[in-house]
Amino acid sequence: MLKTLPFNALRTLESVVRLRGFGRAADELNISQSAVSQHIKQLEEWLGHQLLIRKNPKVIPTDDGTRLANAARNGFGMVEAVCDSLRDSKKSASKGLLVAAPPGFAFIWLLPRLLDFNDSHPGIQISLSTDPKSLDPTTSEADVIIAYSTGGFPSLHSEKLMSERMSPVCTPKLAEQIRSPQDLEHHTILQDGQSETEHLSNWEFWASELGIKLPITQRKQVYSQANMVIQAAINGSGVAMGRCPLVIDALENGQLVRPFRQEAQSQFSYWFVCAHNKAHSKFMQEFRNWLHDQAEPLNA
Repeated sequence: MLKTLPFNALRTLESVVRLRGFGRAADELNISQSAVSQHIKQLEEWLGHQLLIRKNPKVIPTDDGTRLANAARNGFGMVEAVCDSLRDSKKSASKGLLVAAPPGFAFIWLLPRLLDFNDSHPGIQISLSTDPKSLDPTTSEADVIIAYSTGGFPSLHSEKLMSERMSPVCTPKLAEQIRSPQDLEHHTILQDGQSETEHLSNWEFWASELGIKLPITQRKQVYSQANMVIQAAINGSGVAMGRCPLVIDALENGQLVRPFRQEAQSQFSYWFVCAHNKAHSKFMQEFRNWLHDQAEPLNA
């Protein structure tokens, strides 16, 4: 029966019943009114039931016509939904992955390393977003979120990428003038306005964790993003709270140094977060494995 099912005629019936007229159905289907009439006539003859009552200028469906039109609408709607899903999945696969990450982490740590990923995985395109909506699992359209968090992601797949350690950093020249935390009184403190742990600034958290008393100083500069803080420190503007992994490259290339050895373990970590149904896709697994490889030296 499926081989002889008149799909065009069924689509025409659904349109006529929904739009309540031959003319409107003809416009939607881009066929003539006579073709619409012919489709309905053929369908009625094929079924042996009257489907429409023609009362010019109105068209009223019979009970059988209404039932069949509803069934056609539901069936074609399901087919359309499946087709959209297949097209979207192919489009997503061809694009690769959309990755959301906090601005500081994205600009300082992830973006330079993505050059390596692009070289080793030329078939996977990575798009990077730092939009706040993309970082919120409830609103994000990203395939992967690199979350800066204490953990806890209900209904999502999550893996810890790396922990965060904290210690003051500055230029080598500035470090020559600093022998103890009390010397910070004579220098500008560079503060990340977004980084707080239980309402403590990252400087206050570091001092609290290590039992260090910070001097009272009025010389502070507050920046809205971590990457601005790091760049200000590299420029010699003051002393920043160095959050590893964000300062690891600047420490390794000598742009920044640690004037003190005391290092605090942050309550925050970086997490790999995605939907459960995406966690085991080929692209996702390759990107995940690469991220863990990049993070491994920081977790040693």
